[in-house]
Amino acid sequence: MTAKSICTNRIKPKLLREQKTEALLVFIRTTLEQSYKQIDEHGYLFEIGNEEDNKYVYENLEILMKKLQECVVNSFYLRSLIDNAKKHPSLMIIAKKEEPLMVYYDTLVKAIETKLSDGTSWIPELVVISLLSEWILEEEKSVILYPFLKDFDYIELISKYDNTKLSLNEENKKIVMNMYRISSYLIEKLKNAKYKINTKRNKKRKK
Repeated sequence: MTAKSICTNRIKPKLLREQKTEALLVFIRTTLEQSYKQIDEHGYLFEIGNEEDNKYVYENLEILMKKLQECVVNSFYLRSLIDNAKKHPSLMIIAKKEEPLMVYYDTLVKAIETKLSDGTSWIPELVVISLLSEWILEEEKSVILYPFLKDFDYIELISKYDNTKLSLNEENKKIVMNMYRISSYLIEKLKNAKYKINTKRNKKRKK
C-alpha cells in the first residue's frame, strides 16, 4: 500500500500560508503514526496521571490521526516522490508542485533534529498537542480547510500533562517542559520559513 492510497480525500492548499499548515499536519500525522506503532509494539512510554486521563488523551489523538490520514499525506509520500522523481518525468512535475510543502516540512524536521539528539527522551503526543495549540489558538492560523481541528479541546489535553507534573520526578518534569520549548521552537521556525518561487523559470515559459 502506498502512502498516497492511505490518504483517501487529500486537501491540497493553494496558498503558501495554507501550505505551512499542511506541512505542520504532515509532520503531526507522521509523528502520530510512529507513536501509535510504538504503543502497539511496546505499550505507553509515558503515562499520564491516571487511566482516565490516559484514555482521554490517546483516544482524542487516535481520532485526530485517522482524520489526518483521510486528507493529509505523510512523510513517506514525500520521500517516495523525491526518490522516484528523477526516474519518472511525470513524477517530477508533481514533485515541483509539492516543493513548497517539502520546504516547510523539511524546516520542521531539521528544527526538531537540532533539539532532539539520538536517545533523547521525548513525548511525541505532547509535542503534537502543543504544536496544534500554539498554531491554532496562539498564532490564530486559519484551519478553514481542516474544520475537524476545531473539534479538539487543546487546553484540556494540555492540562492532563500539566496536572501530571505535580506527581512527576524532576527528570520527567524537565522532559515535559522541554516538549513545550521544542514545540514553540518548531512553530517559530515554521513561521519564519520562506519559499522562493523561481520567477526566472516562469519568465522562460512565457517566452
